[in-house]
Order: sequence, then structure tokens, then C-alpha cells
Amino acid sequence: MIISEKQLQDECAKVAEAEQDHSDAVINAMDDVLPPAYSDHVQHTEIASSCSTEFRPPSKPTNFLSLILKDKPIRGCYVIDPLMQIPLSLLPPPNAGETDQDRKNLYLCTKDGSIDADIWLIGQEDAAPKNSSRTSISLSSNNGSITAKINTVKVVAPFLLDIHTRDGRVTVLLPRSFHGSLFLTTRQSAKLSDDLLRRSTILSTVEHTRRYFVGDISHRLFGNDWNGDELKVVSLDGRIIIRYKDEAELPKIGFFSRIFSS
Repeated sequence: MIISEKQLQDECAKVAEAEQDHSDAVINAMDDVLPPAYSDHVQHTEIASSCSTEFRPPSKPTNFLSLILKDKPIRGCYVIDPLMQIPLSLLPPPNAGETDQDRKNLYLCTKDGSIDADIWLIGQEDAAPKNSSRTSISLSSNNGSITAKINTVKVVAPFLLDIHTRDGRVTVLLPRSFHGSLFLTTRQSAKLSDDLLRRSTILSTVEHTRRYFVGDISHRLFGNDWNGDELKVVSLDGRIIIRYKDEAELPKIGFFSRIFSS
């Protein structure tokens, strides 16, 4: 069969046209499944990131809360508003040796159980809290470990956190706003996280008690009294671990590590 030059050109043109139609169809199909242009994606992300939600505690606040158990653990979330007024007629009698003025804003006590408390302190919008007194928190257990995490909402008043256990380990997670003294008493080890240690000034080590000051200590102490944040921990035979609540957990020390690091 003999094909003329004109027929060959016509056949080549038809093949080229068919290939172009196929390429256009493939491109159109890809456009249907490709993500939007980069500028559209960035604009959507910026709009989403600019939206904010109001930060709320997990439950309604209370004040002067006491929870005393005998042989059970205490675990829960406790939201404390130190400015909330509660009639004395609705409160239990003060603890032995205390008056109504000595009431703790939060008092958790168990004899033979552990304590795991997620504590929220409610503050105010003002830069300086109107409440001149410190928020007082007490956690105690004779034979159990204690874990306390302190969360703050808005600008909170200074707080005093007092923790006592005889045989259990104590772990405290502090907010970044903590500015004040640490009193740590134990016959075992007392560890501060690296970040917290960098912000602390060691004041003394006397027998089994270590004292630190977290934050700028200059021009802060007037006379012999300190009414700012304060953490007191006593665990006679348990380890003490203190870190910021947004820090990673401290690495656990194994048996051989304790031997060679001692």
C-alpha cells in the first residue's frame, strides 16, 4: 500500500490532536483532586488561628473546701475562688486548734490513702489582686503519696501550699507565675527540674531541709516576713519532685544509677 505525503501529514495531525485531547482530560481530572492554592490555604489557616475561645476551669468554683477521709485515696479536680463568700453556717467546724480565720481555702486529708489533686485557683482581671491575704492550701496523708498540680486562671493572689506525708513520695507541679520560697524536708532526695532550678536561688541546707527562692529575690523581702507564694513540703521517708506543670517529667533513676551517682 502506497501512502502519499499529504495523507501521512493528515494522519500525523489526527494523532497529535488526539494526544492533546487526552492530555487536557488528564489535567482537568488532576485539578479536581488537587488541594487549593497555597495562598488560599494560608489565608484559611490565619483566620482559624485568629479565633480564640475563653479559658474556663473544668467546674464551678468553691471556697473553704474540706475533704477528710480515713482509709481511702483522694483524687479529683478542685476549683477554688478565694474571694467567694460562704456563710459560716454552711461550713463545717474548724479543725482542732484553728479558728474561722485560720480556715484553709482547700484542705485535703487522708490517713492511709494517696492524694492526687488537680487544683485550679481563680483570680481577677486586675493586675493586682484585691485580696490581701494568701490563698491557703493544705494536703496531708500519713502513709500515701501526694501529687498536686496548681493551675491559675487570670491574676491570682499569692498562695501557700503546705504538703505533709510520712512515707509517700511528693510531686508538685507549679505554675510559671510562682514567685516565692520553697521549703523541702525529707530524708530522701529532693529534686527540682532544670528549668525551675535555673530560676531558683538556694538559701540553705540544714539537716534534712533545703530552702530555695524562685524568681528575683532582690528588693522583694521586706523585714522578716514573706507574704508571696510559698511551698512547704515534708515527706520524712519519701522523695520530693518539684517542676513546672508544663515541663516534661523528670527521668526516673534506676537502682544502679542511684548507686553510682551517690
